[in-house]
Amino acid sequence: MKRLRVALDARKLRDFGIGTYVRGLLGAAAARGEHDLVAIVRTGDESLLPSGVEAVPCDAAGYSLAELVTVRRALSRARCDVFHAPHYVVPLFPPRATVVTIHDLIHLKRPEHETLPKRLYATTMLRRALGAARVVLTVSEAVRGDLSAFAPEHAKKVRVIPNGVERRFLAPVPGEDVARVRRAAGLDGPYVLFLGNDKPHKNLDGLLSAFGRVVRAGLPHRLVLAGGAAERTESRADAARAAGVAERVVDLGILPESDVVPLLSGASALAMPSFLEGFGLPVLEAQAVGTPVVCSDRGGLPEAAGDAALLASLDDPDALADALVRLLTDAPLAARLASRGRERARTFTWEAACEQVVTAWRDAAEAA
Repeated sequence: MKRLRVALDARKLRDFGIGTYVRGLLGAAAARGEHDLVAIVRTGDESLLPSGVEAVPCDAAGYSLAELVTVRRALSRARCDVFHAPHYVVPLFPPRATVVTIHDLIHLKRPEHETLPKRLYATTMLRRALGAARVVLTVSEAVRGDLSAFAPEHAKKVRVIPNGVERRFLAPVPGEDVARVRRAAGLDGPYVLFLGNDKPHKNLDGLLSAFGRVVRAGLPHRLVLAGGAAERTESRADAARAAGVAERVVDLGILPESDVVPLLSGASALAMPSFLEGFGLPVLEAQAVGTPVVCSDRGGLPEAAGDAALLASLDDPDALADALVRLLTDAPLAARLASRGRERARTFTWEAACEQVVTAWRDAAEAA
């Protein structure tokens, strides 16, 4: 079997969603050691790469015409057999052996992206990516369906490879770490955790409204928000006041990586009420640490959650609140979901995902 030189666009290495994908995939591929790996990274991120991965620095503003040229130049320096773009931005004149991962079609399906420039950019770049790729990867059957509807002529290229869970979520969590994080956040009682950014598709307003029902039911829980950008702190506070739950909300902003697992482990539940997700990795991460989950029934979330979470229909205005109250008051149910979730999460590994991605690299190389 020929040893391939594979270049991965890793400029989003520090990001939450795509960054997690890039880190997980590069780590697993480097551990396999069967191909030569090159990562196109922003200057300063070279130290974040796994041992044995070559770095090619590349700095260009994201979602710009300039990046299409700059990444193409970086690819020329990388001298690769296969190029893997982990999102739908593909440079000019990509190599024939190109693999593209498309995580979701949020930029086409959500109303906050309905302005003409945003839609035109997303549509153009998605069609370019689908046309350039020998193999198209996505993370759920839900997104495969969206892609087939958007560009049926490329449907046969699409393969579903679910995300993996990082090993740190599967390891035992020391009680002293949980206590440390709780003390730092001022949490002296039970809490529900919202983990992620606060972009409109995450439906934070819907969660705040539903949490009002939790408060009115007399439950002692607080709602902890983790992952929101600092520049939107005041808007989140305004939303909590509008929902009448400001005194019960703790906004931690973006967390240090060392605090994520203990905070998640200490929660009574994770709430993920998104209008749309390509996959919803926090659901599996919560399950991995034994925290029960309430999530919406849309997009890829049901596939991530399986039978180890409570799914709430966003078409029913009371469903999310009912699910939260039920989970927080039914200890046997919470214990069953926690146990089932641990078992489920252990089947989603980056090693398993990488094995399928490596096959896609080989197939792209052979088809080029």
